[in-house]
Amino acid sequence: MFITFEGIDGSGKTTQSELLANRLKQIRGENYVILTREPGGSSFAEKIRGIPLRDNIDPISELLLFVSMRYEHMKKLILPALGEGKIVICDRFIDSTIAYQGYGLGVDLKLIEDLHELLRIRCPDITFILDIDVQVGLNRVNYKNKYEEMDICFYDKVRRGFQEIALKKTNRCHIVTQIEVKDNNQVYSEIYDKVIIPRISFFKVES
Repeated sequence: MFITFEGIDGSGKTTQSELLANRLKQIRGENYVILTREPGGSSFAEKIRGIPLRDNIDPISELLLFVSMRYEHMKKLILPALGEGKIVICDRFIDSTIAYQGYGLGVDLKLIEDLHELLRIRCPDITFILDIDVQVGLNRVNYKNKYEEMDICFYDKVRRGFQEIALKKTNRCHIVTQIEVKDNNQVYSEIYDKVIIPRISFFKVES
């Protein structure tokens, strides 16, 4: 099973993906759960992940760089792990590209979709979109890259992009709305109920 976490910076994706991975390792076994991230995830992608996060390059060039890193990530880590029956949890994936490069930077959405279809990028089985007020989210970020330096208008577009993705992809997307900052355990409990409880027979350790 392939699970992804999405949302604007400061939405809690990394924390929640780690919490879920740790819990599933307890249920399924340490070697049967893979926690990964984007940009990154493969040796190649980890080496160059700082380039699109730091350098001001053309949005189309940035898109192609992200897609190439994703393809490598998919071929070298995600698909082999899934082929071995493992659970893969990824902090950001396709939907971040749609939200940031598409809705945020104005890259044609069809181009993004066509590139992923052409390369047969594997779609997640379950996606959690952590929705939070833009200013609240940015106030929680304790690091800076070029995206954190964007104005509120940019992040409003990105947040709206994630919301629209959730509405269009209801078969796999679950939006977790944070009207105010919830305790991490409250958010995790909501995620756990939506993932584990309906699929307990899949996640439980086989005797």
